[in-house]
Order: sequence, then structure tokens, then C-alpha cells
Amino acid sequence: MKISEKWLRQWVNPNLSAEQIGEQLTMAGLELDDLTRVAKDFSGVVVGEVLTVEQHPDADKLKVTTVNVGDAGNGEPLQIVCGAPNVAVGIKVPVALVGAKLPPATNDDKPFNIKKGKLRGLESNGMLCGGSEIDMDDGVDGLLILPNDAPIGQDIRGYLGLDDHVLDISITPNRGDCFSIRGIARELAVNNKLPFQRPFDEVQVTPTTQDSVAVSVETSDCPRYLAQAVSGLNGKVPSPDWIKQALSASGVNPRNVLVDITNYILLELGQPLHAFDADKIVGNITVRHAKAQETLQLLNEQNITLT
Repeated sequence: MKISEKWLRQWVNPNLSAEQIGEQLTMAGLELDDLTRVAKDFSGVVVGEVLTVEQHPDADKLKVTTVNVGDAGNGEPLQIVCGAPNVAVGIKVPVALVGAKLPPATNDDKPFNIKKGKLRGLESNGMLCGGSEIDMDDGVDGLLILPNDAPIGQDIRGYLGLDDHVLDISITPNRGDCFSIRGIARELAVNNKLPFQRPFDEVQVTPTTQDSVAVSVETSDCPRYLAQAVSGLNGKVPSPDWIKQALSASGVNPRNVLVDITNYILLELGQPLHAFDADKIVGNITVRHAKAQETLQLLNEQNITLT
């Protein structure tokens, strides 16, 4: 089970390093298989806002930009020459300042130092960064576009949670109570004699819809299965960055806001959840074992035969 150190510390925050937490969990019977950092070491990269974009007079593929990096640039906009295809006025992006050290492309390379220089005759005071420059796989050819509310001048490692560690813990079958952030946090709280508390307030929600879906359980192997209809949701709203960061650190790919929320609750509380599209449910939800030679189409459109 992979969990985010920062997520875990929201529940309980012992005065221990990530390595010491892993050692303590191992001695408690929750063996640490691996401990990795979310991103390689780098420094000197902050949130910046592109103020102007003009064509470079001597290079078709280069643009001359001015970028606001707040106090990180002594309050003055920086002129930075950029060749990214998606650079535009008003976007917020990671900005590597002069003196920044970016992570090497491979483990054998040396860190890449950002220096003040000239590109085709024009001064450039830094570099606008894509995800790959800060060890993030964002799948975008060009700059990493940050949310509009990203605070100008903030260190990008802190803003994107790139100082986080991922603990890969081997949970034995008899410790089902530890298949969650809450379970691991409870174990750490006991071992360190620390208070154990939820990082959120519980809110009791009373259903207001009369819509319902009938559920029948046909096997004693499933002791309980509950369904609740929820209406008025917009599945096209993007998931908050903090949810996507927590899921990614836990080895789960973000998909859409409804799937991400249910996965987040599953990982945090250990409560299995699934969101169905009510328009696609035909008849009742029936919980049962498979029938011999019954076929099922998976989400990746693969067809399998069940036993």
C-alpha cells in the first residue's frame, strides 16, 4: 500500500523523519518495502505570471515574455525568452530563476544550473518550465499551466507538494485495519503517544431526493452493501489539485472528480466506495458471485470469462 507522508501527517505528526516513520512501522509489523521522493531535488523555481508575450525579432519559434514573480524578482518583472508553444499572456507557470538548480534528466547527469544569458541576442533572466523540468509527468508538450489562484512568488516545491515522500508498506492480511491513512495514523499515534484526530469535521447530511436504487445481497460473503442516490452533480468539474496530488502519491491515477473523490475516501478511511452513473443502471443492484462462463466487459473494454 502506497501512502503520502504529507497526507499521513494531517492525521498524526510525530517528530520523526520519513525514514524513522518507516522504521517504526516496520518494527510494529507493517513492513516498509520502499521509501521514495515525489520529485528529485531542485531549487529556485517559483510561481510566476506571464504579463506580456511578443515575437522574438530574430527567431520564429521564440517568444519574448515579461513575467511577474513577486518578491522573488525584487518586485520587478523578468524578461525571459521562451520557446514553448503554449506560452500566453495571463497564464501562471513554474519559473526557474537565475541561480536555480533543476533536476538532471538521468541519475548519471549533473543538476542543470540556470544562468542569466542571451538567446539570439536578447537577454533572458530565467526559464519558464514544463512539468519535465521539475520532475513531473504532466503529459503536456510545453509549459506546465498552474491554476489561476496559484500564489505568485511561492516556491513551486511547496505549492505542488513535491517535497512529499511515498511510503510503500506491506500490509499483512490480518491487518485490514491498516489498509488506510487512518489506520496507519492510528498505529503511529499509539506508538508515539500522540493524539489521534481527524483532520476534518464530520457533517451530517440528510438526503433530500426521493430517488433510490434497490439493492439485493445474495451472498453472505458481503455482509453489507448500501446505495445512496445523489443528484445535481457536475462530473466535468476538475478535481482539486490537493486531491490529485494525494492520489498520485498513492499510486492511483486521477480520472474525474467523482471517481477521484470516492478513491480519496477509500484510501483515507478504508471505506470502499464506487460512483455509478444512475442513467446507466438497468434494474436493481445485485451483489452475488459470478456464474460459470459468465462474461464481463471491463472498463478497458476487455472481455473476460468468469468462473
